Amino acid sequence: KRICDIHVRQMEKADRDSNQALRAEQECRQLLVQFPNSKFAPEAEQTLRNIQEVLAEAEYRVGVFYRSRGSYNAAANRLGGVADQYPLFSKAADSLWYEGQSYQKLGAPFRSQEADSLIRIVRDYPLSQWVDEAKARLQELEVRIPDADPAALARQQFDLDNRVRPGVMGRTFGF
Repeated sequence: KRICDIHVRQMEKADRDSNQALRAEQECRQLLVQFPNSKFAPEAEQTLRNIQEVLAEAEYRVGVFYRSRGSYNAAANRLGGVADQYPLFSKAADSLWYEGQSYQKLGAPFRSQEADSLIRIVRDYPLSQWVDEAKARLQELEVRIPDADPAALARQQFDLDNRVRPGVMGRTFGF
């Protein structure tokens, strides 16, 4: 646990070098794999989630940058990877929405990928701000709208109920 904490303290914000964040993630995962019943496991799980939030934010920012520059292929790849690799990321639904919009900009050959992104929003992030717009776009694409996953709904509701807003120092210096 201490090695993980050392790397966490050396970790930078999402827009800086991610080497320490990657090392911290590796150490926390190793702790959880080797000692799953340790008294430090719950704290390590939360630390791991915080680390992954920083790593996902970095990827998300790169994807949004590509999208703003009109590189829709690169944006779709980055943003889709964020939601795949970090499904608990606080902006995972946003990344899927922007991924879908990037595929929409790429045209008709990418409609199935766009639909897949929108379906994941509706199914896996039912409390997202993008759900209604995703459903409307799925109707335009003539794709069946899936039901929300009950486990995802419960997880999102729990996250909303237990969210801790960062203070001024937290927003300034990191997660």
